[in-house]
This record gives sequence, C-alpha cells and structure tokens, in this order.
Amino acid sequence: MTNGEVERGAIGAPRGLLDHPAWTRWGAHVAFWLMYFAIRTAAAAADPPDDASDFPYLLNRILVVASYFVLTGALLAIIAGPRASRSNWARNLALVLGALALAPLTQYSEQVWPRWLAGFSPEPYPFVIYLFQFGWALPLWGLTQALLGYHFETMTQARAVARAQALAYDAQLKMLHYQINPHFLFNTLNAISTLVLEKRNAQAESMILKLAGFLRYSLDRQPTEMAALTAEMDAQRKYLEIERTRFDDKLQVRFSIEPGLENARLPSLILQPILENAIKYAITPRTEGGSIDVAAYRDGDLLRISIEDDGPGLPPEGDTRRRRGVGLANARERLELIYAGRAGLTARNREPNGCRVEIWLPLEEERVGRAAAPAFS
Repeated sequence: MTNGEVERGAIGAPRGLLDHPAWTRWGAHVAFWLMYFAIRTAAAAADPPDDASDFPYLLNRILVVASYFVLTGALLAIIAGPRASRSNWARNLALVLGALALAPLTQYSEQVWPRWLAGFSPEPYPFVIYLFQFGWALPLWGLTQALLGYHFETMTQARAVARAQALAYDAQLKMLHYQINPHFLFNTLNAISTLVLEKRNAQAESMILKLAGFLRYSLDRQPTEMAALTAEMDAQRKYLEIERTRFDDKLQVRFSIEPGLENARLPSLILQPILENAIKYAITPRTEGGSIDVAAYRDGDLLRISIEDDGPGLPPEGDTRRRRGVGLANARERLELIYAGRAGLTARNREPNGCRVEIWLPLEEERVGRAAAPAFS
C-alpha cells in the first residue's frame, strides 16, 4: 500500500471514541440509565418512606430502571440498528417520539414490580404527573441519542467529502504528473537509433543507461510523493545529459545546490516540465545550442529553486508568440494543489536575454523520500 493510500484510508479510519457509533451510543445508553438510577436513589434517600423496612424499595427501583433500560435499548436497536450506526433526521426524530411513546409501558412497570415483589400495587399517578416525576427521562434519553446520531451522520458526510476531495486531489495530480512531453521519448529513441547507425555504440549505450535511469525514477514514484532534493536533481541531470547527447554537446548545463539542502523535500518531478520547456523554447530553435543553470538555495524558511536559460526569453504579454506550453502551468498547478498558497512559481526575462523561472516552497527536511505530499495543507 502506498503512502497516498494510507493517507486516504486515514480519512475514513476511526480516530477516537466519538468515531465508534456502537461503543459511544450504547455506552451513552448504559451511562444515562445508571445516572437516572443514581438520581432516583438520591431523591429517595432525601425523603425516605416510613415503611422502608417493610418493602424492598432498592430492588424495586433497580427493576423499574431496568425496564426503562430494556425498553429504550430495544427502541435504539430497532431504529439505529444493533451497531447503532444508522442515522438520519427521520430516525433521530423517531428516537425522541418513540421514547415518549414508551411512557405508558414504563408507567406500567412502576405498578407491576411492586405487585410482583410484595403483592400490592401503589396508587397510580395521573399520566401527566408521572411524566414530570419519573417519565422526564424518556424524552431526554431520546434527545441524547438523537444528538449522537446527528453527530455520526455529520461525521460520515464529512468523511465522504474529505475522501472525495482526496481522490480528486490524487486524480488531478496524476493528470498533471503524466503530462510529460511525448516528444522527449521519441527524440531520445530517435537519437539512440542515429548513434547506432553511425556506430557510435559507446554513446548509444550511455544514452540508453541514462534513459533507463531517468524512466526508472519517474515511473517508480507516485504523483503524490515527495522527493529529496538530491534525488530530484540527479534525475534531472540524467534527463539533461540525454538532451546534451542529442544536441551534440551544444547544451551546457550547470547545477548548484547550497550545502545543507540535500534532504530538502519537494514534489517529485516538479522540475521536469520546466526543464522540458527550456529545452523546447530556448535550446531547440538555436543551432548553436545554449545553456541551462539550475540552482537551489535557502531563503529563510523557504526553499527556492531557479532555472535559467539564455534563450530568446518570454515575449511580451498578449504577444501571439507567447509560449503556449503546459510546462509552467503544470508546475504552478501542482504547487497550488499541494501547498495551497504557501508555494508558487514566477517566470521573467533576464538581461540581456534569456528566461528565469523560480519555484519557492516551504523548506521541509524531515521524513525525506517516499513521504506523501501534504494534501490540503
């Protein structure tokens, strides 16, 4: 299971007592009637009857409250299910009204247990008086269970929304991740074929090994994973070395990483579309080739990565020659999805010529490697 799958599974995994409907609602059921028994016992102790020694009042109270417990428990199991997991507004309302509908039965239990214990029935209370004296617990129990049902209903809906967002996030990242320039692979294979035909076997073999290493890195990583800066730079070196061979060494490449940033994290292959953009617009059109400089440095709590070329640069805004590639848009959208405003990308022209693309993102150096991207952070 990938880290992305673990993270998505965690969205729907129980995180505490209030995430277990059965434990919480049945536990609340037991606790409610124990508390009700304690209240009735305390009230009886405050004004003890004169014949306390002639009648088992405590046992009678236990049996009466047990009747409340069993009847309301049956109601909860019928409406919410044995695992107390079924809930909606109709079921929640049914718990309150159903508890009130049990009042005639619970009032009858107040009469039947004394008859069974001592052979006599106390004088029955009028129903309204019974509700105020003893039966008040029934609608209160129903309201408690209805509120718990509402809680679990909203939790279920929130998890469904969160899971849908996570799935959409993964799908969107995958779409962006696999927008790799199809011309790269075609051009590379074509260049290898040319080298073989020209019997430049050593160069062809070197190019194949570099292509294999780059493809292994890119295909082995999930779109939601974070990569160590050194691993990402090594992959991009392989990519640029392949392009350098294709351009007969007319492409000059320089990498510069500030010491101490080797384990900084960044989205895997975030630099790939930007470098493809530079190759396509700054290097390919020029017979003399050109240069690309990649640098990474610390700026307070930010990691900044710049990619500079010496090509013709960006045409003015609105110019029909404005670059229409997906490279910059791809990288910018991935940063927005992962960091939501805490990262970004800028592109501007250099003097006297060329283009500079800069990525800035939070500097994170822990849990390097196959960690999942921090979705919705």
